[in-house]
Amino acid sequence: MPQPRRGRFLFAIFLCASICAWGQGSGQAGAQQAGTGGQRGQRGGAVGFYDYDATAQGGPPAPGKPAESHQKVTISGEILAYATQAGFLSLRNATTGAAEAQIFYTSYVKEGVADAASRPIVFFFGGGPGVSAAWQEFGGIGPKRMKGLSVGAATSPPYGWTDNPDTFLAAADLVFVNPVGTAWSRPESPARGANFWTTAGDIASLAEFVRVFLNSSDRRNSPLFLAGEDNGTGRVAGLAGYLYDHAIPVTGAVLLSMTPSADSIAGDARHLTLLPSLSLASWAHKKLAPELQALGADALAEEARRFASREYLHALYKGHRMTGEERAKAVASLMRFTGLPQLFIVSNDLRIPLDRFGSELLRPLRRSLSASDARVTGFVPPSGGGRGGFRGFGGFTAPAVDFNQSYLAAGFQTAYESYLKRELGFGGGSGIYYLTGGGIGTFTSTGNDDSSLSNAFVRNPGLRLFVGISYFDLNAPFYAQEFTLAHLGVAPDVRARGITVAHYEAGQMAYVDPKASPKLRADLAKFVQEAASAARRQD
Repeated sequence: MPQPRRGRFLFAIFLCASICAWGQGSGQAGAQQAGTGGQRGQRGGAVGFYDYDATAQGGPPAPGKPAESHQKVTISGEILAYATQAGFLSLRNATTGAAEAQIFYTSYVKEGVADAASRPIVFFFGGGPGVSAAWQEFGGIGPKRMKGLSVGAATSPPYGWTDNPDTFLAAADLVFVNPVGTAWSRPESPARGANFWTTAGDIASLAEFVRVFLNSSDRRNSPLFLAGEDNGTGRVAGLAGYLYDHAIPVTGAVLLSMTPSADSIAGDARHLTLLPSLSLASWAHKKLAPELQALGADALAEEARRFASREYLHALYKGHRMTGEERAKAVASLMRFTGLPQLFIVSNDLRIPLDRFGSELLRPLRRSLSASDARVTGFVPPSGGGRGGFRGFGGFTAPAVDFNQSYLAAGFQTAYESYLKRELGFGGGSGIYYLTGGGIGTFTSTGNDDSSLSNAFVRNPGLRLFVGISYFDLNAPFYAQEFTLAHLGVAPDVRARGITVAHYEAGQMAYVDPKASPKLRADLAKFVQEAASAARRQD
């Protein structure tokens, strides 16, 4: 969830704001952190006991040793034994040796492996600034997951956890890392926080975590993989290049719900790259023409891509130069591919904004779509709370909530903190566990995610890339992600053998979806195995 996207619960009223790049300094990161650090813990004139105050004096107490335990999980009928750690790793100044921050992490290492150096290790990072890695760990990738967690449904107490048959631990050892300001990770003093809340500071601090962890656990020679989600995919792209520059080559990078490039969501391109996702959303709600409704998700996606890149592109390019016949044909096609009424399409000049689509598709039911998973809907009260009724296109403003994320969040932190204490033996950190926001101040972003990824390949042509794309994630439209990859500046041989793309009938967090999760696990296992084998052949 990162989202911080993910904060992460804000419905993406404007597409550009909801999928802004990690390195582009606006949108989700800013929206998520508005009114947090730097305001002396105050919001609306009241003392804020939740948000982190970067102007306060003092700092967190020195952490003790990580809690260690030995666990077992059953995967495909086989018992896998593993060792866990939950605790803090100190980031120290290279010159003075003084601690500058404490990073909270959890790790899972398979036991009984004769040569640990031969086993891949994957570092997972959360989404944009402010979101912890608990979503990946406890949502569907770690050996345990929250009990009852499912798409579109809120859980109820008592909250608990269960074995995760789709854990990725069978294929690689796992480390879940929480940047400064997320989870219980804190700067050594509040005034130092701003040093970590920039693109450069974030990447440098997390790279240092990776370096120290590998050295201290004698895993420097293991195949190294980095994984990020949502706006955090830009973090992984930057880390891959930074680590290589500092003598730590990365074998592979995993990007889930990758942040699209600025070019893919600029001007009319945003309508072209969004349209196929709108078609899949309408398909999920059975709003399409019968012949399209009868198609499977993959087949429909291909039809929608073809329409967007040909007829729709032609219509947007010509604009008011279209003949009456051409315009009528374009309107009819848009109605066919979206299930929206003619008046709506004409009134919006053939351009369908995300927020208006989300409210218009199910307007008679007074329901709106979730940007993180278009299959999930929620009730929308009448505008202004009066009896004026549910306003349609032109006047309706979607609610500032993502229903899917809100449902998933119910009880998640309660269950996770209980899991850390009762299962992993970790007594808890100092202060509040920041799951999706409240722990950092303003995040200063620079650069571009796609440029960072391209530069990582320039430095390390042997790097392998896996991109997991979800059809129902409107925050990161699948055609915009494909556009970004198609325009990525990499060598032809890298494009031919170094990039793996997989699609899922899922929302933003495919690992939460019971149907998509097994496929994601199998795809990732195959990718890691092949990437590690390729790296060994190069040696």
